[in-house]
Amino acid sequence: MKARSKAVKAESGLAIETWPTARLKPYERNPRKNDDAVEKMVGSIREFGFKIPVLARSDGLIVDGHLRLKAALKLGIPEVPVILCDEWTEAQVKAFRLMVNKSVAWAEWDESLLALELLDLKELDFNLDLTGFDLDEITELTEKIDKDENPVTRPPILKSAALKDLAPSKEEREAFAGRKILVEFSGGMDSSAASIWCKHFFPDNEIELCFVDMGADHPGF
Repeated sequence: MKARSKAVKAESGLAIETWPTARLKPYERNPRKNDDAVEKMVGSIREFGFKIPVLARSDGLIVDGHLRLKAALKLGIPEVPVILCDEWTEAQVKAFRLMVNKSVAWAEWDESLLALELLDLKELDFNLDLTGFDLDEITELTEKIDKDENPVTRPPILKSAALKDLAPSKEEREAFAGRKILVEFSGGMDSSAASIWCKHFFPDNEIELCFVDMGADHPGF
């Protein structure tokens, strides 16, 4: 008896189905050697969930998602999201398999900004292994920030505990509901912190940042 699949239609009109993993069939000539990367993908799925659907044909043949399927099987996940690609020709399927794997090399990293992101995650006590970077790569990148003569200014990190302590009251939330919030700043980390605070507690409000020259009114400030 053929296993039935459950389908959910996304807002874009794209149908995402839920299939038993046993229904999916790896492409035997898949040119990507990914066995050594399975453990990394296992860690990623444990942390973030199985968020990227497998692309497949109706007969179960995988177009993209071999590594994700291997990780799912190792985790004992019984069902995964699937998007069908039946409208593609055989040539398009073959070309897409190559393109989707090659495309990761099309762009380059801005190593300064990358290092800042890694440092932010470190301050937030996040497991950096889950970024996909090796420890040696992370160390090399972050050390460059310390040695750089003109490092990029890092915005402040407000941890969840600190934000919780600064939570507005129910009355304050109601008073600001649907209103524009004006954040005056004179530069520096405090202005960024104020902006982060507003966006955290009032995510649906319009926020306007306004520069104020504090030095004009407060000489020597």
